Amino acid sequence: MKKYIKFTAVLAFAVCLMLPFSCSEDLLDQVNTNTISSGNFWKTPEDVQLAVNGMFHPFTGTFFWGRILHTGAMLRSDAFNIRPFGTNTTMSTFQGEAGIARWAVEPWQEAYKAIFRANSIIENVNGENVPDATQRDGFVGQAYFARAFAHWYLLNLYGNIPLVTNTPQGDEDFFPPQAARADVWAQIVADLEQAETLLPATWGAEDAGRPTSGAATALKGKSYLYQGNWGAAATALMNVVNSGTYSLLPADRYHENFDESNENNEESVFELQFLGVESFVWGSDIPGAGSMGNFHLDYSPPEKSFDQGHFINSWVKDLFEANGETVRRNATLAYDYPGSTGYGGLPFLEDFAADLLVADADGMEPIFTRKYSGMSVGTRDQVDGLGTNVGTNWRIIRYADVLLMLAEALNEQGQTADAETYLNMVRTRAEVDAKTGLSQDDMRQVIIDERVLELTGESHRFFDLVRWGLADDYLGETSLHGAHPKSLSGGVFKADKHEYIWIPQSELDANENLNQNPGY
Repeated sequence: MKKYIKFTAVLAFAVCLMLPFSCSEDLLDQVNTNTISSGNFWKTPEDVQLAVNGMFHPFTGTFFWGRILHTGAMLRSDAFNIRPFGTNTTMSTFQGEAGIARWAVEPWQEAYKAIFRANSIIENVNGENVPDATQRDGFVGQAYFARAFAHWYLLNLYGNIPLVTNTPQGDEDFFPPQAARADVWAQIVADLEQAETLLPATWGAEDAGRPTSGAATALKGKSYLYQGNWGAAATALMNVVNSGTYSLLPADRYHENFDESNENNEESVFELQFLGVESFVWGSDIPGAGSMGNFHLDYSPPEKSFDQGHFINSWVKDLFEANGETVRRNATLAYDYPGSTGYGGLPFLEDFAADLLVADADGMEPIFTRKYSGMSVGTRDQVDGLGTNVGTNWRIIRYADVLLMLAEALNEQGQTADAETYLNMVRTRAEVDAKTGLSQDDMRQVIIDERVLELTGESHRFFDLVRWGLADDYLGETSLHGAHPKSLSGGVFKADKHEYIWIPQSELDANENLNQNPGY
């Protein structure tokens, strides 16, 4: 079965207005039973289920993971050479400024919308409206996970953010200041520990795809890793491994991690649920709309994308070929190699004929993204240009990522031989040679490369470069890659600025307690 969770927005929390008229308080103190409001909601488990489902919708909608997060922030990676397309691409090419460029406002607003809904659930669910303790724990555990997830991405996208852990109780709560990064990290970990305790290890088939205790533990381990707390990261990630819940798909099914044929599988620790649907209302938070894979626009080739598309930089292909890759290459990249195909399984040279001309005109080697491009959905004519019939779930954390993060955490503690074990689990599945007898420094570089080979196109790379302190080395004025990864646009990463995107100007205008990020 597929897409058991219909993460659709079904709620609108209303503010009750108390008007000072001279009449009976009983007459004024009425609840409109024809609308959903705080006065007639939170009565039953069914109400809470609707609230939980609605809480996830901002994540999968067009204005967050459904598309906009990719158009701007995720395409900053050195893997992607973006073809310029006005203000649509200035964030992804490090040429955007607050108040001018696009795509900073929407993810900010959607993430805080999800946080508001999570806080509402945490504050309102109790033994009266959900008598069953297991069901109640599941609801509240999902809310803690969602609140941590939203703060996690806000922190790593914007750097300096308000920490919001309750619904507004007074006017001052509508204008929160930015919190210290350490405080946000601490709250993320605390929320994930609550989620670990409350969530089940697995869900039944009808609820497949909901966050689990393992997903919370994995995101906690990742949070520690990003803070350089290697011991705590290793402990959390080892708990995921020792749970026995997850395993790697075999090599001949590796591609199933990126199409619709086997979603929420044994390698998936957490994935966002998407539906290919005919109805489409751009960015709307309403039932049945906004949960399709509009990210298709950002990962499809130039002649398929409604934007100008991008090329994969040659250094990525060179790394795959130097490593003797076929399994991961074939699922990650589209270029002219034996057996390469395009949309609908057509031969690469046939399907990409027009894109090859674009590459030649741009002076680029014709290498294209396969993951999340919609190629597995059908031919180019069959895949809607906006991606409305692309329903591929986005794998946020895969077990392979857990193993590589564990290897990194162990290696940074000097436990390089132990790190080899988990690195080689990933490499063995990919049918490439194991790495043995490495020094700590050599292992560090191998892990950096392995994350490219395993995770390219899954929205990890730019965050990795920032946390490793390598973003300027690869994306700055002079790139260690040689050819600059953003050569088509001329954009250049600037240290102490482009690690984070700008705080939206509209938010600064509305909240005087916010300050703009350095450099903007």
